[in-house]
Amino acid sequence: MKREKGESMVFDTSVFVEMASGSKLGGMAYDILVKEGLYAITTELNIAELKYILCRRVSWRSSLEKVNKLLQSGYVEVLPVSLFEDHAALLKCNRAISIIDCFTISAGEVLGVRTLFAKHEEELDRELRKKPFGTEILFLEDWIDNYSSRD
Repeated sequence: MKREKGESMVFDTSVFVEMASGSKLGGMAYDILVKEGLYAITTELNIAELKYILCRRVSWRSSLEKVNKLLQSGYVEVLPVSLFEDHAALLKCNRAISIIDCFTISAGEVLGVRTLFAKHEEELDRELRKKPFGTEILFLEDWIDNYSSRD
């Protein structure tokens, strides 16, 4: 099911992990997708990472089921890593963050949209203090105190 695209934002794997776990942060992410009409973009690498993280927490079968439901929901667009590989490689050359974070941030920079992570990460925070990225980086956990589910 495809839906009309609203405002787009790149989602890091951590946001999808929170959604799959049913945490309060995951509930926030669900609300901004479904209730506020935000459109999530991610990369193939983020989906691969999501599958293995969920596999370690539950099972391979359950992981595939959860990821397939997410992908079929129409709320997430998965882009090929080839669109961002040079940009991500250059980012990795200059920044001390994981290669998957480089692809996530590169997607935001190349597409000109904001990038959402679930929680602060030490390496990413350190790099943000040194020099901003070319995408606005947001963290769900920064909004938790002001969040209330609007069921």
